[in-house]
Amino acid sequence: MTGTNPRSEGKRVNIKSLTKWPRPEINTAKVEAGAKCIVFGLGGIGLNVIQGLRLVGAAMIIGVDVNPEKKAWGERFGMTHFVNAAELGSELAPHLVNMTKSGADQIGGADYTFECVGNVNLMRAALESCHRGWGQSIIIGVAGAGQEISTRPFQLVTGRVWRGTAFGGARGRTDVPKIVDWYMEGRIEIDPMITHTMPLSDINKAFALMREGKSIRSVITF
Repeated sequence: MTGTNPRSEGKRVNIKSLTKWPRPEINTAKVEAGAKCIVFGLGGIGLNVIQGLRLVGAAMIIGVDVNPEKKAWGERFGMTHFVNAAELGSELAPHLVNMTKSGADQIGGADYTFECVGNVNLMRAALESCHRGWGQSIIIGVAGAGQEISTRPFQLVTGRVWRGTAFGGARGRTDVPKIVDWYMEGRIEIDPMITHTMPLSDINKAFALMREGKSIRSVITF
């Protein structure tokens, strides 16, 4: 959530939203045009990853979430396919691998996956949804203290890569001005993600909306 002074209205760049705009798809993974990608979690971070993937020209962008209402949000920012993880359970990774099969490639798997939730089970699913030989899985979400990730060694020795990223690999001094330019040029959207604006007295309501998955970003005025 972000705070703002109610007197600072009009056309402005929401700097806190911009600095939270992750660029792991550009800086960390270096996604190329035509890539097949999967984004786990369609909150504020996941939607911004989708924007970045659209920006670099990814051909297939699969969004994964347990909330079917996030489908419209994902499509708004460039998602091409939606998967409801709650409907698949342990079959999530195999389902995603099958979705990414095409033509001569009957092995399947995404070129890049991004875990944006902080759920260790999803982190494993994200890795196992990668294409063997070259697939990269980027962990963005922060798991709970003391939690551990696990997978079979086979997933790694067959060429998949598990990577983490902090702030999308962005360098504040050079990257934030660039992101501001993209925003001002209309290449990325920030304003639509501010779904609620409410006074400080309603801050608990804002947290409740966030937990219920009914908001993307809430602005608290004071």
